[in-house]
Amino acid sequence: MFDIKYSAYIYNQFTKKGIEHIIKVHEPLIKYTSLKIGGPADFFCIPENIKQLKDVISISTKNNIPYWVIGSGTNLLVLDKGVRGVVIKLGKCFKKIYFFDRILKVGAGVNLSYLSKMAIKKSLSGMEFAYNIPGTLGGAIINNSGFKESCVSDVIDNITMLTKENGIKIIPRSSLHFNYRKCSLKGKSGIILEASLLLKKGNKDKMKLEVKENNKIRKDRQPLDKYNAGSVFKNPPGYSAGFLVEKVGAKGLSHGEAEVSKKHANFIINNGNASANDILYLIEELEKRVKNIFGIELEREIEILGER
Repeated sequence: MFDIKYSAYIYNQFTKKGIEHIIKVHEPLIKYTSLKIGGPADFFCIPENIKQLKDVISISTKNNIPYWVIGSGTNLLVLDKGVRGVVIKLGKCFKKIYFFDRILKVGAGVNLSYLSKMAIKKSLSGMEFAYNIPGTLGGAIINNSGFKESCVSDVIDNITMLTKENGIKIIPRSSLHFNYRKCSLKGKSGIILEASLLLKKGNKDKMKLEVKENNKIRKDRQPLDKYNAGSVFKNPPGYSAGFLVEKVGAKGLSHGEAEVSKKHANFIINNGNASANDILYLIEELEKRVKNIFGIELEREIEILGER
């Protein structure tokens, strides 16, 4: 953590901008991740509008303080020593949906499940796959989240971003270069503010049936009753990551209170009081075993943030 004197100086900068009420100092991030794991952030904030967000970015940039944006924390492992800098979670202004016939303007902070429900309510098809995917639209775009053969890139028309210079930029789908579980924005600076989605007119009953079938698959195959962060690894070409982990004898492997799920080997669960180091130990062990036996280097889908 920053020393007390420097933290007080930075907090004073937020106060001068009139946004100190949205700033939390040394805030435990365990409350903001689906794994229920994580140390504190030096500064944590939930900007409620673009002006507040711009002020946070301006102060961070001016003082060379790193910042990160998190959504619902559903594919995130925050390390035990926490995060140096500013962690941002988008507030209510970024959680709105506007319908214009088949075009939707959707804030980056909108929950995917809620978005899917609202689309179905309007008899608009294209988001059924996301009905039970945890997380927000912003993160789903960065990671091109999907289920079975469908993914977010199927419905994106364009996105609106806040650039690192605090400018607003609209980026068309063609410039996002979507691929399996990623797009060209991954690892880049800038914050997604909203996206325009293009959906199709659909049959509400058929959409509800697809959602029901997808939910049954998830319930049968995934440890939804346990703290987890979704798939730990991306599927290598021609393989299922879960299959590889199971074949190296790691299904059910545990360390501390972290465990490779017996239900789906590409999920690592927190059985109650697991540390981030427990989770990391298993991740690294799975990578080593799969590499040694199959010669395949697993690529992580889970995002890791903070100091070990």
